[in-house]
Amino acid sequence: MIRAVVDPGVLVSAFIAPHGSAPDQIVRAWAAGAIELLMSPLLIGELAGVLARPKFATQSASGRAATYVTALAAGAVVLADPATVPALCRDPDDDYLLALAVAGRAYVVVSGDRDLTELADPPVQILTPRAFIDRLEAQSD
Repeated sequence: MIRAVVDPGVLVSAFIAPHGSAPDQIVRAWAAGAIELLMSPLLIGELAGVLARPKFATQSASGRAATYVTALAAGAVVLADPATVPALCRDPDDDYLLALAVAGRAYVVVSGDRDLTELADPPVQILTPRAFIDRLEAQSD
């Protein structure tokens, strides 16, 4: 099974994107047991915080956002926040995702964030959501 750290931005996109989008397919692949999602309290908190913003009020008013975050956290492998976070990205707020992936021995970090996808020498493979879905589909053929 593929162990993956999925950027909170991708998980937000899966929550709001139409059925069949690459982020939606990633969450569905996780729900089907095709991937193992690695999370940490920091990642869960970032996801919950973004989905609590006013622009997501229609989705979260019914409690759907909280249910989504709870379901992801309950079904993920939740590791402690990395104690050591080396500075690797242009945006230091993204460094914890790489540290989490290394600590959890993830196969990949899935992100659409150019600060991650354009990293010259990442310690773990970084794929966009579309590239990750393509890789999953190629492996299942």
